[in-house]
Amino acid sequence: MTENDDLTPHPDIDGEIAAMPLPDAEDEGGTSFALLVVALLVLVGGSVYFVGRLLAVDSETAAAQAQAEERILAEFDPEEFTSEFADPETSPSSLPLAEDETTTTTTTTPESTTTTTVRPAINPDDVVLAFVNRVPGDEYGLAGYIDRQGERQIVPDLECDRIDLNDNRGICLSATAGLNGSGRALILDGGLTPISRFGVNRPSRAAASPDGAVVAWTGFTLGHSYLAEGEFATTTQLISVDRKIAADLESIFKTYRNDELMDDEERNFWGVSFVDSDLFYATVGVGGETFIVQGRVSTSRMDVVFENASCPEVSPDGKTVVVKEQRGDRFQLIAVDVATGARRDLGETRSVDDQVEWADDNNILYGMPNLDEGTDSQPVFDIYALNVAPGSQPRLVVPFAESPAA
Repeated sequence: MTENDDLTPHPDIDGEIAAMPLPDAEDEGGTSFALLVVALLVLVGGSVYFVGRLLAVDSETAAAQAQAEERILAEFDPEEFTSEFADPETSPSSLPLAEDETTTTTTTTPESTTTTTVRPAINPDDVVLAFVNRVPGDEYGLAGYIDRQGERQIVPDLECDRIDLNDNRGICLSATAGLNGSGRALILDGGLTPISRFGVNRPSRAAASPDGAVVAWTGFTLGHSYLAEGEFATTTQLISVDRKIAADLESIFKTYRNDELMDDEERNFWGVSFVDSDLFYATVGVGGETFIVQGRVSTSRMDVVFENASCPEVSPDGKTVVVKEQRGDRFQLIAVDVATGARRDLGETRSVDDQVEWADDNNILYGMPNLDEGTDSQPVFDIYALNVAPGSQPRLVVPFAESPAA
């Protein structure tokens, strides 16, 4: 009601209302029919728009998928990949037999009939590199791997946003598989078969110790980016695979800097990297600063070892840790000598918002967004390799893939 409105009708308006004839039965029926026609037209129009939009999305996805498949054929060389990343002196010990194909078993009880599809076991020796598939289409977001022949394989029943894997164990985190905005984690054997599961927050980082005894995960409880300290919160846990016990880094472990306890309530931990099942590195963020800590499961203690760095990944020989250093609104990859603490920039000039993976003692792998391909709902990432030697430049190794696990 405006300032000129009141509860008493204006005489002229009141007179017009009183003078308006009431519709007769025929007019009322005509009005109802007209309203029905309008409603039907709106319904049909909305359905046409919805179907048209679905067809447009399907067409967009199909085009993006065709483009991806064409570029994979053009840019991924199986022989080149295996010559660089598959150890020729290590041959698979027991590759799956040719007749070991996917089988379907139907079990009938008086109450119901259950059909179970069982995929063939994957031999860990045949997995050179695991990843999350980012080819647009029905297989987007499924786990995949490059086998020893350099062929790209997709695991049909394993949806992941982040994955880490070695010959003994692995961990797969998925946000879309969770309930009410949460996610789920699967602990895997070396052949990408789930052996147990548990709930997680929005997935961010995943790691498995070399012997597979311990896995780690990080999830966002607030926000979704590590760029703005104070605008995100995380949960990071270590999981004993055999004992099925979880240890939260913030509540179970004590953190020290120069032998002084860091008890700031606003601490956040993320990005675990294992040396073995006892010794690990991780990130702690406090008051806008980030530090790399070295921790031990056996003592529940972590000590700051490097400052102004995050997302550590330790080399297989334990001599080098690659970290991210925030510079403005971007992250620079840095190699840190564990013995001396000496730091130097690596040859990747783009911002890498990922935790890298070591392919061997000299090369790291990491995912980068590809903004020129994909769709809004299925964005594309590519995996790059970078030698940590001075002067080395990044090179594309696996297009349409993310979260490398070597």
